[in-house]
Amino acid sequence: MPLVEATLLILLLTTIAVPWARRIGLPTEIFLVVGSLALSLVPGLPPLALDPAVVFTLFLPPILFFGAFFTSWRDFKRDHIAIGLLAFGLVLFTATLVATALHILVPGVSWPIAFLLGAIVSPPDASASTAIIKTLGVPRRLLTIIEGESLVNDATALVAYGVALGACITGSFSLGGAVARFVMVSIGGAATGLLIALASSLILRRLNDSTAETTLMFITSFTMYLCADRLGFSGVISTVAGGLYCGRKLPTLTAAQSRLDALAFWKTVLFIINGLAFTLIGLQMPAVVSGLQEYSWQQLTVYGFIVVLVVMAVRFLFMFPVSHLLKSFFASAVPEGSAPGWRALITLSWVGMRGIVSLAAALSIPLTLPSQTEFPFRNLLVFLTYVVILATLLIPATTLPWLLRRLGMKDGGEARHEEIVVRIALLRAALLELDSLKQSSTFSDEVLGNIAFVVKRRIGALEDNRDSGTLSSAFDQERSIRQLRQRVLDVKRHELERLRQKSSIHDAVFFQLNRELDIEETLLRAQQI
Repeated sequence: MPLVEATLLILLLTTIAVPWARRIGLPTEIFLVVGSLALSLVPGLPPLALDPAVVFTLFLPPILFFGAFFTSWRDFKRDHIAIGLLAFGLVLFTATLVATALHILVPGVSWPIAFLLGAIVSPPDASASTAIIKTLGVPRRLLTIIEGESLVNDATALVAYGVALGACITGSFSLGGAVARFVMVSIGGAATGLLIALASSLILRRLNDSTAETTLMFITSFTMYLCADRLGFSGVISTVAGGLYCGRKLPTLTAAQSRLDALAFWKTVLFIINGLAFTLIGLQMPAVVSGLQEYSWQQLTVYGFIVVLVVMAVRFLFMFPVSHLLKSFFASAVPEGSAPGWRALITLSWVGMRGIVSLAAALSIPLTLPSQTEFPFRNLLVFLTYVVILATLLIPATTLPWLLRRLGMKDGGEARHEEIVVRIALLRAALLELDSLKQSSTFSDEVLGNIAFVVKRRIGALEDNRDSGTLSSAFDQERSIRQLRQRVLDVKRHELERLRQKSSIHDAVFFQLNRELDIEETLLRAQQI
């Protein structure tokens, strides 16, 4: 199928899937995987091959940059030990146990080949984990750890993948060389990302145009990844480091309109990327199962089941002992209250979802060795990777809501409480400014008094509901005012549309005023607390 037509078809399927997924209560991403998997089984459907270069150069950079941009640096620093253990220690531990299982399970599989599969399936995917977990209402701190792990672990896995692939091709392996390479690509990647982010911020100061600023940030995400990759460093670390820097610095450098336009743009881009990624996973089934004639379905079932079991069990085997060791022997290095409890550990152990990055890595395995002989067990590695992706996506995503209810894991309202506290602080700062303006003749006392009255009423409503789940009379009054404002907006919008239909106003005027109403309504809907 031609690329353009195939891409448009996938995007159409993605768009149509959204209301259906909501209707049946499945995450949209899982609905796309299941639907595209069923579609791939339709006889006569043209094959659609996944190009690994597309994933690594077009899909991964925006996902990593956006995730890092909105990552809380405060929370990331607080939980850096837990994130580091998962992103580095757990990846290598998973790769080792998967390699051991495959080496024992399949006759003739060498250690380099086995470690190649281990590296491929070891990292939970950034797009898979964050896209699905955010919809389930998990505590904010747990979400920070999951997001942090999924942002950084690709670097560890891809370096391990490169080392294992090199060992398969050359037949040699050096542990010291592998460690030195990992340190080099990590430091070099972080430095590259920070330098590009700094350069972009300097350019951004001079643009003063929302469209140009949004485009620059989009280009920057790819530049970070590609430059680091071309220099032999980690593109993942580069993009994450640069994204973290941009997330801290850029909001103070850009205008309000730029930030609004950029957020809408990035949400659309990520919707498209996630739709393509999850749909392509399902559509790869025919290509994955081809070339497996030398294995019986019984063998493939056993191999797939055991590898999936190891991949899912290894997180439990790692989480609890490491958490115990941290509490027992490294308590001084872990901030008080930083170690996750047992409920959080169970949840963390259950959310290791693999995604399209693992599939792209498997498909990147060369068809032949330098000797022109067929790359050993390539089809089996691709198949097992595909099985792991499907199992780790479908099983956790469909059972997590039940598990979270059983464990009593839910958002404790920390974000809501903090938001209320900050809103009150902002309003109090506004009141102080209004008081200082009374000494000036620029504004009349009547105008200042009216605005101060609205601000004080808003503070009262927020304070009454800061530590309570019940609605006070002040909050009820605020809600009534918002409902009234919404009704007035609806009347304005109806009248504007009526004037346009009568050709009483130019379309340019219509779109300008309609945009103003949209902004006002968006602001109104945002003030729900």
